[in-house]
Amino acid sequence: MLLVEADGKALLRSKGIPVPDGIETATAAPDLAGKGPWIVKAQVPIGGRGKAGGIVRCETPGAVNAALGRLLGSRLKAYPVETCLIEQAVAGTERYLSIMVDAAGYGLRVMYAADGGIDVEQSDSIAGIACPPHPAAVNEALNELLQGEPPAWRNFVSTLGRGLAELVLDQELILAEINPLFVSDAGCIAADAKLVIDLNAIGRRPELAALVARRPDVYADAQRKLKEGFDYIELDPDGEIGLVTTGAGLSMMLVDELTGRGLKPLNFCDIRTGQMRGSPARLIRVLEWITSHASLKAVLVNIFAGITDLSEFGRLLSEAIVASPNLKVPVIARLVGRNAAEAQRFLQQAQPGMLVTEDLSAALAKVGAVVGARP
Repeated sequence: MLLVEADGKALLRSKGIPVPDGIETATAAPDLAGKGPWIVKAQVPIGGRGKAGGIVRCETPGAVNAALGRLLGSRLKAYPVETCLIEQAVAGTERYLSIMVDAAGYGLRVMYAADGGIDVEQSDSIAGIACPPHPAAVNEALNELLQGEPPAWRNFVSTLGRGLAELVLDQELILAEINPLFVSDAGCIAADAKLVIDLNAIGRRPELAALVARRPDVYADAQRKLKEGFDYIELDPDGEIGLVTTGAGLSMMLVDELTGRGLKPLNFCDIRTGQMRGSPARLIRVLEWITSHASLKAVLVNIFAGITDLSEFGRLLSEAIVASPNLKVPVIARLVGRNAAEAQRFLQQAQPGMLVTEDLSAALAKVGAVVGARP
């Protein structure tokens, strides 16, 4: 889960990583200390804010207030903007630095580019090195990546990189990205912070739990994880297809299948059938979250069962459907496993005419027909 920039920078400061002076506000600008220019940034948990108009450079206090008036209460990539971060603009040469988990290599991957900024994806200078999960190993990797930089700059970035590595390891982060990282002869400063946390680590990391607790609406996915014990992640607030699925890998595969067909999944869901314990309560809550979106056109259920008794699942899901008055779209179910025929009987009683099939292609074709997607 991506932290908003203000929270990401709070974690950077905890490791002594320099960030610009700034203040977060949900109203008009406070008295601005120092001289402009300032940067006004919408605090939403998404990337690409600059290109979407969510980051504004302002030369005067009046321009800051105008930017706040435009951004606060608006939506950026379908996410509501409830607060903005106002920062003193900083100077220097833009660079890119990131440290991420390298799952395949059982370690970390350090990435560096000599031309950071919003177009870094098109950069030819990005280079990366895999290394063991230790700050000293990150330093070694950075020393190799920084060979083309002036000696003083290498020292500044290397020191910052060690603190960033410590943060990744201490908080079990998946990704810590600084873009742009402004570097000059006076030092370096993290002008942005993209920190992705592992939802499974929140219970072990009080600092992360505290950040999540302070923003229940912004971090709704994490709040659900802590309260319910399973993963439900909103992928697109304007998505058209709600997913009720189990198994992380199977669920991600289904998201890929849908997007590959030009369809718009609303959410990722990994609800364990063993967690239901004879009660439809968790399924009812999933349907409540899904049906709260006006863009919803269909619900796709995908359960590839092992030891699960699908007749039990089908009964619980049918009860959840009946108990969900806001569910006014077709439900399509792909069920594979023991007692699938009995599950079909329960589900078709709850929603007559429901397609219940073992064939994923048939289920996806039906979803496409319901939402009016291209063949």
